[in-house]
Amino acid sequence: MNHGPRMFIRGFGRRLARLPFHFQFCWGTLAGTLTVPANLADEELFESARSLRRPAVEELLRAHYPQVCRIAMSLCGPEMVGLKAARRVMSQSLRMLPTWESAADASNWFLHHTVLTSREADQGQLGELSQDCLVARVDRPSMEYMAFVRAFRCLEPQQREAFVLFRGERLEPRQIAVAMDCSTAAAANHLIAANKTLGTIAAHTFDAQAAALARVYASLTPPQSLIVGDVNAVARRLARRRWGRLVKNALGLAVLLAIAWAIWRLSRMIVI
Repeated sequence: MNHGPRMFIRGFGRRLARLPFHFQFCWGTLAGTLTVPANLADEELFESARSLRRPAVEELLRAHYPQVCRIAMSLCGPEMVGLKAARRVMSQSLRMLPTWESAADASNWFLHHTVLTSREADQGQLGELSQDCLVARVDRPSMEYMAFVRAFRCLEPQQREAFVLFRGERLEPRQIAVAMDCSTAAAANHLIAANKTLGTIAAHTFDAQAAALARVYASLTPPQSLIVGDVNAVARRLARRRWGRLVKNALGLAVLLAIAWAIWRLSRMIVI
């Protein structure tokens, strides 16, 4: 039996225990929770979606879209930049859907591709903090919280990703590693570095500021109307692609029939 993940978690806990108190965090006691839709692991739904049946495709995309939006917006900063990245991920998922082998493959692809697309969308410049979705969603944010968000934006990209995926999305170490395309040990190191840097800025208020950021992160879940609207827009492309394939096949068949007819006519004209 492979005890790798179990040994990693034990070792991870021991390493964190040696850090000052405000750098530590507990796997099961983070403030707030995010509800994971049960249909993310629905293999029957997945198989139907992989066959490109539109109702199943829409349901699968609706299940993943909230998580994609939260991750993309929190990593990109400005809300519209994050939404654009999220919509790009959803659009590209249609091409990948038939290649996935299981619902777990789908979840892993969405996690990794959302992080990758957010990296590409990140302009690498610290913009106006008031335009940052982690600040704009807060009514009269405190100076301490704004300093915490600014420090978060100044982290290395992988450190920001590890912090968001753990503190915000509550992912397990293996899932964080899949999303970031690295080993669990590397993901742990990025997370520890992020906590250490942010802890230096926030000092004794680290836990409170991290919890506040996590609450704002949860509020990035898009409203149902936006989920339905964006997913329907993607699904319409699926319908257009299906019609495109039908037209292409019909034209191909027409060409073959024309060639067959020409050959038949020529054969009738040949005098033996």
